[in-house]
Amino acid sequence: MFIQDDNGTCYMRECRCRYDRQITNKLKSAKVPLDFIDATVSSFKTDIYKMQESQERAKTAKEVAIKYVNNYREFKDLGKGLYLFSEAKGSGKTRLAVSILSALIKKYDIRGLYISSTDLLHEIKKTFDDSKYSAYEIIQQFTEAQLLVVDDFGVEKTTDWSEEMFTKILDDRMNYKRPTIITSNIEINQLSKKYRAGRIESRIEKMTFPVPLPEESVRSYLAQQENERIAEFIFSF
Repeated sequence: MFIQDDNGTCYMRECRCRYDRQITNKLKSAKVPLDFIDATVSSFKTDIYKMQESQERAKTAKEVAIKYVNNYREFKDLGKGLYLFSEAKGSGKTRLAVSILSALIKKYDIRGLYISSTDLLHEIKKTFDDSKYSAYEIIQQFTEAQLLVVDDFGVEKTTDWSEEMFTKILDDRMNYKRPTIITSNIEINQLSKKYRAGRIESRIEKMTFPVPLPEESVRSYLAQQENERIAEFIFSF
């Protein structure tokens, strides 16, 4: 941008749009879902939940998320992430986790990665048939990301192999103190019922701070609000 100040001095300044494009590219590289590309921690709505208990839980979760972002360096030194859990589908777990990831990419220029647990296993399995990457190279992506967000942990079909893969990834991340954010519909102390070898629960307990989300789905509420805005737009002509 060409700038001229009050004294008549002229100079050039980098356009803000270049920075915005860089951030957008980083978010895409982190595989942030398009639905949440503009989501922020501050815009996480707590009053959309209908039950009072849900609103209180949402407020607490939002406060934890804000403090995590603002104090990320301290959490990073501890290798500590977050474990966002709620049995209810559509309770805001993914939205809040992705918002934290986006905020950290923007604020600290970290190299982050978002993936669901089922897609993580699928990416590794693809290398068994035909892939330009080896299984080791794919696993490296998950172990070496400065921040890894694993979504819907526990919904995948559990096998000895899948448990072994998760254990390997969590082990490496724990040993090198790389923070991990996990969303799940299972409480940490119930993970051994699904992962029977018992190694997953202890690692996640060490690596993350548990954050309960409301046991209430807001997905339908948000869809209804969106449809109402569309209807207002359509019938305003």
